[in-house]
Amino acid sequence: MKLGWVTVVLLTGMMLPVQAAVNAKLRTFVVNPIYSALISFGVGTSLLIVLASVMAWAGWAGHLRGAVSAPWWTWVGGALGAVFVTMAILAVPRIGAAGYSVAIITGQFIGALILDHYGWLGLPEHPLTWSRLLGAVLLLVAVWLIQR
Repeated sequence: MKLGWVTVVLLTGMMLPVQAAVNAKLRTFVVNPIYSALISFGVGTSLLIVLASVMAWAGWAGHLRGAVSAPWWTWVGGALGAVFVTMAILAVPRIGAAGYSVAIITGQFIGALILDHYGWLGLPEHPLTWSRLLGAVLLLVAVWLIQR
């Protein structure tokens, strides 16, 4: 089962540099990176509204009202997404899709190591090991090699 999930996540990850490049190209038409991000989120929101409507019609609605009782920090995901998309729009034309991707993946991995180690945000604890630390160092080397 893990192999299936890893495969789906790898394929999904392949879409991130495409998303970044598409949004960066959109910026050349709308000029302002915030407008490009706004259009991107508007299209995404529209798709999610359609999907949520279809799921509700199919009887798999979920409970939007439950969000009110969620911790405050669960609401910041959209803001973090806006920063992520806007940074991609600004960075990809300057450092390329590969440079952006390796840097963003390295940052994600280092952040994930910290979250895992301390079990923050409700995650189970996964202590920092030498092999995980070596993985982070190798990713930092990859950032350096790609940017040379």
